[in-house]
Amino acid sequence: MPQRVSRGFVQTGERLVHYRRAGSGPPVVLLHDSPRSSVLHLPLLDEFSDAFTIFALDTPGYGQSDPLPANPRPEIDDFGDALAAALLALGLERPVVYAYHTSSKIALSCALRHSRSIGQLVIDGLSLPQDDVPTEFINAYMSPFDVDPEGAYISRQWTKIRDLHRFFPWFDRQAAKRIPMDEPPPVALHAYAMDLFMAGENYSSAYSAAMRYRALRVLRGLSTPTIFMAREDDVLYPYLEVVEACRPSCANVERLPSDDGAWRRRLREIFSSGTAAVASEPPDGRRRAMRRDYQLHDHGQLQLRRHGDGPQAVIVLHDPPGSALDIEGIAAGLRGWRVVAPDLPGCGLSDPLGQTADCADYARVVMDMADAEGLDEFSLIAAGLSVPFALHTAVLASSRVNLVVLDGMPVLGAALRRDISARYAPEIGPTRDGSHFLATWHRLRDEQLQWPWYDGSSRAARRIEPDLDGQRLHQRMVATLQQPGAYGQACRAALSADLLELAARVRAPLFILDAPGDPRYEGVAAIARSAPAGQVVARPHSLEARGVLLQQLLSVSGPGSRPPRPPP
Repeated sequence: MPQRVSRGFVQTGERLVHYRRAGSGPPVVLLHDSPRSSVLHLPLLDEFSDAFTIFALDTPGYGQSDPLPANPRPEIDDFGDALAAALLALGLERPVVYAYHTSSKIALSCALRHSRSIGQLVIDGLSLPQDDVPTEFINAYMSPFDVDPEGAYISRQWTKIRDLHRFFPWFDRQAAKRIPMDEPPPVALHAYAMDLFMAGENYSSAYSAAMRYRALRVLRGLSTPTIFMAREDDVLYPYLEVVEACRPSCANVERLPSDDGAWRRRLREIFSSGTAAVASEPPDGRRRAMRRDYQLHDHGQLQLRRHGDGPQAVIVLHDPPGSALDIEGIAAGLRGWRVVAPDLPGCGLSDPLGQTADCADYARVVMDMADAEGLDEFSLIAAGLSVPFALHTAVLASSRVNLVVLDGMPVLGAALRRDISARYAPEIGPTRDGSHFLATWHRLRDEQLQWPWYDGSSRAARRIEPDLDGQRLHQRMVATLQQPGAYGQACRAALSADLLELAARVRAPLFILDAPGDPRYEGVAAIARSAPAGQVVARPHSLEARGVLLQQLLSVSGPGSRPPRPPP
């Protein structure tokens, strides 16, 4: 039976490499083309996890993997070196490596420069032009990915994505340049766009490096056992003739029919020839040193971000939807503290709890995360709709929570909460014209300008300075669309909670930031009156000033706090 796909990171130098893993048995590594990510290979993870340990890696700068340094400009050999380092960090010795299109050149470079890194190489689609690809062509093909604060880039990129599947090159829209292929369905276009939008300005790094790489000049130096293949409907299929003319003795060429089943059967035969040993998971202590990581809980995996290594701990919860990236500036600015910031379940890359999860369920995840991090005591900072999760955590873990800071959820009656909950997180479905991306962008932008976001009346206009930075809106849009079917679950759970009832049960010092006149802060002073140790504090306008305020408030929890216990 296919096994669960887990996600993780390994560290190579200062960079994190993200991977997906499934199954058990001989190891097989899957590499994707550009601008995709390991998401591309989810069907193969499902297909082959019955007999193999399948690793699907994100190329540096794509998916969740950190990019290579931009200066000097990275070339394919840099990506090949990075692949060798990732295989070493994963503890894989001479695994079978399957590479598709762009990653074919990365794997080829790795095999040439690190001959003992790969035991068997499968190259599926290799471009081997006789001459250098003109710089003008590369520049036109790699049009800039420039995020603007108005969201116009979304339409430009979506049009490009559709034309990438209709013309080659995509920018030459003549009938003679039409690709003889069916247009992908909206769900496939959405997956492609998500990978492109995650890579952002890095999307062209490996892509353009592959165009510049002269594989034909180095092919004869290959000593790793290699199979060069392509399917008949692949645009790179004709290059197999070039491979045959100059292939080294360690390599074979295989022409496959366009039939997907025949391709998968052949891959299974090749993967079965691997004899490398399977690596174990990284030790827990090594994992905790990473800036980003996953924890495994009963509901699935939770992604989190870490900052600092101070003796006292604070957990920072982001406003759903979105992810911990939304509060990166605040979290990273808490100097002298050990900061842990998770993607709430169903947000970003954390698995969802389910449609019926309530506030207590989210609080228990926060407590489980604290346990896994070895935090005996901690403070809590909560933004937006994560406020009730922090309050409930402080109730359930009253002996462990030193202090709570709340920022940005109004006190509403039960009827109004139900009305907002029904409209706050509308269903998102992939559309052929990409309008679901633009609708999500405006939903998140409107949230900065009015609350609730869908209320265009003057009474809903917000009073605080809006954060309309294009890059931050882009990051939040990508995080929201990671899980379009689950992104609203945390919002609905939060809106079901009675803040005053929860605050009355919190024994820790409770600070509530207030912005008078802003509808998102309506009634928050009542939280302070309900709490045994509540206090209202004016919310500073700037991010920098809020960081200073948070440092001052957290200092209240300093005396008597114990350092986190060592990992079990």
